[in-house]
Amino acid sequence: SSVVLFGSSAMAQGIYSSGTVGTDVSWPNCNARLNTGASFGIVGVTDGLGYSTNPCLTSEASHFSNLGLYVNTGWNSSSSHVNSTSPRVCATGDNNCLAYNYGYDAGLYAYNAATTAGAHSTTWWLDVETNNTWSNDTVQNQNSLQGETDALRVSGVAMVGVYSTTAQWQSITNGWQNRLPNWGATTWTTAKQAAKYCTGHDFTGGGTWLIQFKGKLDQDYAC
Repeated sequence: SSVVLFGSSAMAQGIYSSGTVGTDVSWPNCNARLNTGASFGIVGVTDGLGYSTNPCLTSEASHFSNLGLYVNTGWNSSSSHVNSTSPRVCATGDNNCLAYNYGYDAGLYAYNAATTAGAHSTTWWLDVETNNTWSNDTVQNQNSLQGETDALRVSGVAMVGVYSTTAQWQSITNGWQNRLPNWGATTWTTAKQAAKYCTGHDFTGGGTWLIQFKGKLDQDYAC
């Protein structure tokens, strides 16, 4: 087996030993009985959309000694959260700049929300799904995701990865090869099935770390 560890931190956060199985939970699972015996847990910081907070983040995060976090992403040019001056000053009509700022500020929002909730991890995942708001312009979407990645890194997050599927990643980003580690979603129901997806489904070009499969709660096989 192999262990993935970034940095010199002694904290056992976001470390995935090959062949182990963890679980991921968020706001839909607030009343669920969590598997405290899982090798690792990944908890959603947001409440389904960017600029929101999972109401049970604190309680869910407390169940896992090996904790990762994930955040819902998107880009909505008509959002009240679009900021034309921070962190970049955008020229009028520069939607690539605005998208970057939107993602960056969403990353800061999520990091601060997690800190307030007492949920700390050196590993964060960007949840990239078509059911959130995106532009038809895939370069704008890339800018939003790059902004969010940069904000988390500036905040001290050692590893930022992407949760998605090949089809959704293609639709949203035009198959952008940003080289971030990927966590793939599937409809499989066993770890054995999920393990087969560790190769051949690297949508970011950064290598596949985890494959999700379905149980009573979402479970994740470490590649």
